[in-house]
Amino acid sequence: MIMDIQSLTTIGLSQLQAEAYALLIELGEIKPPQAATRLNISRTNAYKLLDKLSEMELAVKEDINNKVTYKAANPIALANLTAAYRAEAVVREEAVSKVIQELLTKYHKHFDQPSVQTFTGKNEVADAYRAQIKLGEDIFFIHTRADVPKMTFGVMHEIRTMPVQNGQKRKGILNTQDSPVNWESHKRSNLDITWINPMYYNAPVEWSVTDSSLLIVLYASEPHAILITDNVVAMAFKQIFDFLDKILKEMPDHQKNKMTD
Repeated sequence: MIMDIQSLTTIGLSQLQAEAYALLIELGEIKPPQAATRLNISRTNAYKLLDKLSEMELAVKEDINNKVTYKAANPIALANLTAAYRAEAVVREEAVSKVIQELLTKYHKHFDQPSVQTFTGKNEVADAYRAQIKLGEDIFFIHTRADVPKMTFGVMHEIRTMPVQNGQKRKGILNTQDSPVNWESHKRSNLDITWINPMYYNAPVEWSVTDSSLLIVLYASEPHAILITDNVVAMAFKQIFDFLDKILKEMPDHQKNKMTD
C-alpha cells in the first residue's frame, strides 16, 4: 500500500478503516469481494467496512445492476473529517467543564482518598497543565524559569493564555527581572503578579494550585508532573501560597518591580 497507515489512524480512522482507505486510494475503486481478499476479512465485514467509509465521505458507493463498487472520494474529505472530530471534541470539553465541579464535589463527599496522576515527558506534562485548567478554577502558581527551555515558548504560551479563554483568573509568584515587564500581556492573560527575588526561589519546580487540585511540575532532564485532585490538599497549599504572597508583597523586591507598572 502507498499510504502511511499510522497517519490515517492518528486522524481518527480505525486500523482496518485506514487499511481499506489506503487500498481504495491505491486502486481507485474496489468491489467488496476484492476488498475481503486483500484485507483478509469476510465479505460481510468488507461490505460493512466500505459502507462506513462511504458514510465518512471517504468513498463513493455505486450500485449498478446489483453490482456494488466503491470509488475513492476526493482526499480533501479527510480535512472535513478532522474538522468534525475537532468540533465534537470541543463540544465534549465544554460539556465536561459544565459538570466537572459538581461531580468533584459529590465525589469528595464519599471518598477522602486523593486522586494522584503522574506525567512524564513534554507532551504529557502539557496535558497535565491542560487538565488542571479544564477544572475551570482560578489558578495560583509559583513560577520557575526552567519551564520554557524544557517545554518551548509556544507550548507554555498556549498554557499561560488558555485560562483567559475560560474566564479564569491567575495569580503568580514570579522571579524579579531587570528587563521591562510586559504589563499589557499580563493583563490580557488575567495575571496578577507578586515578585520574588531569585535568591529566595530558583528551583526547577513549578507549583500550581486551584480550589480542588495541586499540580507539581519538575523540570529535570525531562519534565515530570504530579497532579493531585483533592480539596483538602489544595486548601492546605493555597493557605501556604497566600501566606507567602502576603510576606513577599511587603518586601523591597516586590515594591521595586511594582513601581515599574
